[in-house]
Amino acid sequence: MAQLDGIVSKLNGSAGQLTFKRVAGKTVVSEKISTTTNKRTTAQQKHRMKWPNLIKMYSGISPLLNLAFEDKPQGVSDYNMFVKTNFPASNVYLTKSEAACKACVAAPYQISMGSLTSINVSGTPGESVTDIALGTLVISSTTTVKDFSLAVVLNNKNFNFDDQISFIRVEQTKNIVTGVPQCKFYGEAVVLNKESEVKLFDVVSTDGFSSKNGFLACKLSTDFQGAYTWIHSRLKDGNTIVSSQSLEVKNNLYTEYSNEDAYKRAVATYGGEKKNFLTPEAQQEAQQEAHPDLPGGEGGQTGGGGSTNPEPNPGTGGGEDNGDKPNL
Repeated sequence: MAQLDGIVSKLNGSAGQLTFKRVAGKTVVSEKISTTTNKRTTAQQKHRMKWPNLIKMYSGISPLLNLAFEDKPQGVSDYNMFVKTNFPASNVYLTKSEAACKACVAAPYQISMGSLTSINVSGTPGESVTDIALGTLVISSTTTVKDFSLAVVLNNKNFNFDDQISFIRVEQTKNIVTGVPQCKFYGEAVVLNKESEVKLFDVVSTDGFSSKNGFLACKLSTDFQGAYTWIHSRLKDGNTIVSSQSLEVKNNLYTEYSNEDAYKRAVATYGGEKKNFLTPEAQQEAQQEAHPDLPGGEGGQTGGGGSTNPEPNPGTGGGEDNGDKPNL
């Protein structure tokens, strides 16, 4: 640390590794203390490699999910909530080059969190059936918004007129040149209006608004790969409230990118793992990997990997055109 005189004594702030501060009318200069830790243990590497897909997925789907997380603490964004909610269970591993190319793999992330009753989904992926009863209504090309709205409200006590049902669809694709996984994001929605004579299929499609055995269902093509879900939303006292929903996955690439082989392939591109026999942390991790059912597993590990604060630019859609996207 030193005191400066002359012209440089007017400096205040930072320049490179030097910090200038005015103290008692004099300028004191000091060198920044910088420490770098680049642990490459299994837990640290898995921690780091969760980020690229999470961020890219949120970046693409965020235009569809404005206000998807209720009761956020002050200063906390939907992005913060999305990462906080999905980070612990996230297990998509991209190589360094795939991450640099903005790869995106559709995964079973939770995309909304709220006070409305969740829509339960069952059945075969791609032909899932919800627990939204339609009574005797069989959705067809002649079904109106009024027909659909009456069927939903009269057969489901947790739905009201003027509520909205949205269907979110994430289509998994690959870049035709590089082979890098990419996603396209789509949303369609209908407001429950008991007077609208508009044809239902002029507003939404059979993708998320079909009927099966008296319940609302999806009817995606047999070769569909990706993820999807329905969200129930309502305007209450000027605020949007939603149901808590996670994406249903029908995606071969998710299986390919979320197993141990995917981790090994990806970690090799980041310099591999580093395990020192005499380091207690490394031995503790080895024991946890050998006995994952015991307390103190990887979920308790923290460390490098970034912050949940920097927010990505939304709406890039994995480099693909997102189309029209209504907010919930």
